Amino acid sequence: MDILEILSNYKIPGELSSMIISLRKAENDKLISEEELREAQELSNLISGYDALFPIGLTRDYVERREFDSTISLKELLQNALDEQELVGGSPEIQIERDKSGIWIKDSGRGINIRAFRIGGGDKECWMRGYYGEGLKLASSFFILNNIPVYFFTKNIVFKFIALPKDSINPSIFIMMGRTNLRINGTHILLYGYNEELDNVRKLIRFLNDELNERLLLEERYNSEDCSKAMPSAIFDYPDQLYIRNMYVGRTSEVTKRESLLSYDLWWVRLDVSRKIMTRLAPLIFKEVAKLLERSETARKKYAEKLLEAGMLKIRRISNGVIIEFEPIFSIFEGHLFVYAFPKGMLNAFIDVTGFSNKRELIKKVSTEEEALKALNEGLIPIKIQYETF
Repeated sequence: MDILEILSNYKIPGELSSMIISLRKAENDKLISEEELREAQELSNLISGYDALFPIGLTRDYVERREFDSTISLKELLQNALDEQELVGGSPEIQIERDKSGIWIKDSGRGINIRAFRIGGGDKECWMRGYYGEGLKLASSFFILNNIPVYFFTKNIVFKFIALPKDSINPSIFIMMGRTNLRINGTHILLYGYNEELDNVRKLIRFLNDELNERLLLEERYNSEDCSKAMPSAIFDYPDQLYIRNMYVGRTSEVTKRESLLSYDLWWVRLDVSRKIMTRLAPLIFKEVAKLLERSETARKKYAEKLLEAGMLKIRRISNGVIIEFEPIFSIFEGHLFVYAFPKGMLNAFIDVTGFSNKRELIKKVSTEEEALKALNEGLIPIKIQYETF
């Protein structure tokens, strides 16, 4: 196939046409060998052949500097599929399957094109899980540099990542452009030979983690200051798990240095470019949880119950009455929250879970022991809360 046929058949946009290298030229220049074009037997019935190469602008050195690992790379591919499916279908219902070839990630989105593989390219919207426009390329490059071939099947085309020259210390990353016998609606990604357990892959996506879904306390959809599309955040009666935009980040205790009594999936927090939560971003997590709590009386009550169980909220009985006390433990996530915000309605939740809802009119908020004793002498029930947290 000559270069003009390649440009036409693969619908290469004009601005990228000069970057396309025909396989004939690549072989003549000894950039790629016939052996590297040969596919495994189980793939030979899916792929008719390859016609061209496209350099994406990455090298091994660059990929390694970004410190991706297999989990981060897998999440990048998953979230790209989720975004595509949600954009087109309204909900992120992708398929994750395993067969003898490896792990498949399938969406019914718009289908991928060559522009998506160029560094700096991307058309992400403000609500999407991915927003840096490079994760797909870095993730796929990581896998192929670690001997896990990555294939993107879309329509009647297949794109395969490859590192060339093969014997180079610092090879460049290319896309091989080929023809497939399949007719794909959307994009089907194959991680060839990837042997991760399917359950572990599914748990990287919050709504595919059945352990969490059985313990859902609250899910609310709302927008952010700079994005008008409402997206869901959630709280679970399950300890110490943190998701951002449906994607697993890690144990809350590892991310925020504080163990959490509940688990969270927060939409309007962005990961650092490293795909990790950095210390400077931790305040945003607490503020988003406070926003979420303000939307649900049920969630506030459960939160208060957890504070009661942990000994942060308690009832102290003295000779002339009782004092309700709230003393947050800042080494626990749910206690440290109050450094940043005291969610509206939380005071009523404290009153309810301590059993004083029928005496609400007698409750008086105080900050010191002196104020508490004075309230008792007036026939009131003091609720003592440090002034720093309210």
